[in-house]
Amino acid sequence: MMAVNVKQLSDAQHAWLDDEGNAINIDRAWKKSDKVMAERRLEQGLLAAARKDVPGERRWFALRTLGVGEIELCSQLIDSGVDAVVPVKKVQVKRRFQPRSCRTIHRPVLRGLVFVNLVSSTEAFAGLLRVKGVAAFVGKEGRPHPIGEHEMRKFMDLAQEGAFDERYAPTGLVVGEKVKIGVGPFVAFEGILTGYGKGRTARVMTWLFGREHLVEVKLANLEKLG
Repeated sequence: MMAVNVKQLSDAQHAWLDDEGNAINIDRAWKKSDKVMAERRLEQGLLAAARKDVPGERRWFALRTLGVGEIELCSQLIDSGVDAVVPVKKVQVKRRFQPRSCRTIHRPVLRGLVFVNLVSSTEAFAGLLRVKGVAAFVGKEGRPHPIGEHEMRKFMDLAQEGAFDERYAPTGLVVGEKVKIGVGPFVAFEGILTGYGKGRTARVMTWLFGREHLVEVKLANLEKLG
């Protein structure tokens, strides 16, 4: 615990003494505090450019998450005034102590992504990249790739209607095979089956938003090719 006595070091400089008698430079501490406050004001100012009340033409973008859940990050952005959304699906999972009983939970349709609707600007992009839990924008060569309004609305409508809910699972699909997605926003997309998720889902490597992306879809929505 810091002592309250003050020791004069010079005519222009004072220091507090800690319990061990070491001097703590007050001027240096204030400068560091000012720097932190200035950084916070900068972050708040940049993030304000991504708020939903900013006038102008709005477009959808996808954020990659890092070290934080999609729904948690989405809630954090919404609290900051950003128009953010994470389309979810219903998943049946077994209860821990009742293996014959299941409960319904909600999980993101696309893992690792949060979608934001904003007026494009350098400030808005910089503000979102400074948010804890945001790794990067989905894009190419460092440039955020906009998502079409029609494509995004169709995706959210399908999620709302339960098109991605896990209910059925076909057989005969093997990891490494080429498959085609038959239902959902990625209908007619082709890719490689890379593995299986929890429940009745599969992971497919396909081309999405200008780059390769791993998507999770229902097994029932996959068609084996060739």
